[in-house]
Amino acid sequence: MSTTPSSAPLLLSTDHLSPSPPDVRLLLICHAEGMQNRYSALARRVEPTADSGLTAHGWEQTSQLAQWLATHETIDALFTAPLLQSRLTAQRLGQALNLPVTVDSRIPGRLPPDLALPNAWDREDRSIAHSAAYPPVDPASPYGIYLQSLIEPLNAIVQDNWGKTIAIVLSGNAVATALRHFFGSHALSVAVSHTAITELRRQDGAWLLAYANRREHLPVGAMAQQRQRSVAGEGAGHAEIAPELTRVVQAYGRISHSPEELLDARHIQRLQHFLKFAQLPKDTVVLDAGTGSGQLALLLAEEGASEVVGIDISPTMLESAEWLRLLERKPSAARVSFRLAPAYVLPFRDERFDAVLCRLLLHHSHRPQAILSEAARLLRHNGILVIADLLSADDPVKRATQNAIEVKRNPSHVAAFSAEQYRRLVAGAGLVVEAEQTASFERELEEWLDDMQADIGARTVVRDMIEAGLETDAAGLNARRRGDKILFDQKLFYLKARKP
Repeated sequence: MSTTPSSAPLLLSTDHLSPSPPDVRLLLICHAEGMQNRYSALARRVEPTADSGLTAHGWEQTSQLAQWLATHETIDALFTAPLLQSRLTAQRLGQALNLPVTVDSRIPGRLPPDLALPNAWDREDRSIAHSAAYPPVDPASPYGIYLQSLIEPLNAIVQDNWGKTIAIVLSGNAVATALRHFFGSHALSVAVSHTAITELRRQDGAWLLAYANRREHLPVGAMAQQRQRSVAGEGAGHAEIAPELTRVVQAYGRISHSPEELLDARHIQRLQHFLKFAQLPKDTVVLDAGTGSGQLALLLAEEGASEVVGIDISPTMLESAEWLRLLERKPSAARVSFRLAPAYVLPFRDERFDAVLCRLLLHHSHRPQAILSEAARLLRHNGILVIADLLSADDPVKRATQNAIEVKRNPSHVAAFSAEQYRRLVAGAGLVVEAEQTASFERELEEWLDDMQADIGARTVVRDMIEAGLETDAAGLNARRRGDKILFDQKLFYLKARKP
């Protein structure tokens, strides 16, 4: 990546730093961990060229990096390679830094694994004495072609942003290839870790390597126990909602369902029932707020949505969603993507979506009005909001009992609302109600508890609470026995509204 002149040396130590400010700073950031990085079984079940999203750990890594950069760096421009892993990482950084993300389609993705690096020495030789004898790169070789396709756009970015601090999110081997270019040593193997930062700067007429593989943003030891709290609170913009988001992250962070469990026929039928009510037009751009495991987002695309973005605050749920997306054999799955973001403050421009769906989201919040106001901001004029959420009993005592049971099963539950409360919330967001419906689904108690993978203690308490109210219908759930099972009615309130 020569600039002026091409022969300018690369210094390798911060001992050479001078008081003069750098001409340009280049931060090469490796994207976060992706699904195929972690799951070899998944890699065997999808196309080798499949562009995978992030794992739960990858989202956590990205959130930690975003926090660190926001407090330790001043970045002027943020670029990313078009790889999905890179884009998702960069978008999360852009949220924290309040920077637009430029996707540069010229930047290549990963170096294919079968493209061997030039080798300059005998691998059995333990000496470093001959390691400086590097063969030249054949520009017509696959590696030479990859090298040139990487360096040209990086050089253009540097030239266009001279005088700035530039961050570019790339694959690990793209970062390594760029470093080998600066070193003039393409036989050198370079290990680059996920979300690691490498800084190169132009100073006093020379390129200087300030540091490589910097990862101090990632917590270790006791600090790692606070990771979920940081992931929940970062980017929310409001300290008062951080504890609420933390409860959601923690409650869903311990859930792990197999793809077969996620595609349970009864659950899919409930989702289809909701979509039948929604009646969204074809070719709409849809936001699925609180996407969870992503089934609804995938169904939306299958039914004709031109683009579906699913957002959630739980990295674990997003990993499950991405797993399903990658395993989906239908072309419609390519129109679905997932992002980590709190529903209160979403990283999208005004009027970005034709429709926003909120299914089983509002009952987790002390501030549902803020969520719906944010949804209204994102809707285009004449856009559609569709909600489906827990319907509370009209009787205040039964409502309190119902909420107590819900909290024991799911600690992130806040409150189920009445139909009138939902109407007021929607009207308060400036939307006009067009249709509503009450849906009732027969649920089996143990299967309902399995959804949250409730522990033995929680199961016992919930079972005792429901059994104690069987005769009086204490929670308004119409709980009853059928053989050795306890059944109840789960009531959801559907509401469809439009932005004038």
